[in-house]
Amino acid sequence: MIRSILAGSMLIATAFAPQAMSAQTEQFRAVLSGFNEIGELNAESGAIFSAGHGSIELSLDPSAQTISYKLTYSNLSSAVTQAHIHFGKVHTPGGVMVFLCSNLPTAPAGTQACPNSGTVTGTISASDIQAITGQGIVAGVFAELEDAIESHTTYTNVHTTNFPSGEIRGEIAAPIF
Repeated sequence: MIRSILAGSMLIATAFAPQAMSAQTEQFRAVLSGFNEIGELNAESGAIFSAGHGSIELSLDPSAQTISYKLTYSNLSSAVTQAHIHFGKVHTPGGVMVFLCSNLPTAPAGTQACPNSGTVTGTISASDIQAITGQGIVAGVFAELEDAIESHTTYTNVHTTNFPSGEIRGEIAAPIF
């Protein structure tokens, strides 16, 4: 009888083991649109009328201190110059925490090029985190990026030559299931 109980317990534990492993990562996403952008003319009213759209999916692994991402966008009005994760609240500009891609010579070394339409994938680690001194962000501190994402105070945007401050933007949040 005791062996049957032990065997049953082990079977149940084994059945739930894959779920326990996947619980280590957290999923986040954003839908990018010009309607979510701030705009250059009036930061209070915001919004840019653009056919551009996109999305970003993030998989945060706190134990490995990495974030895997997939950024997809299309139908932008002009050439893409760069894409980032920023630290800032909804309809508020914030500093750049992480470069996702860039076609500018001022990007950090090793930053991949942005396509004008398509998908950019990669992995973010502590060494990718930029300092934002005016917002208290220290370069290379993964916990600050993790806390910002989990508190829903980050957004992704894609910048273009027509809209240097950003053409499409989306607030990063946990997906709703």
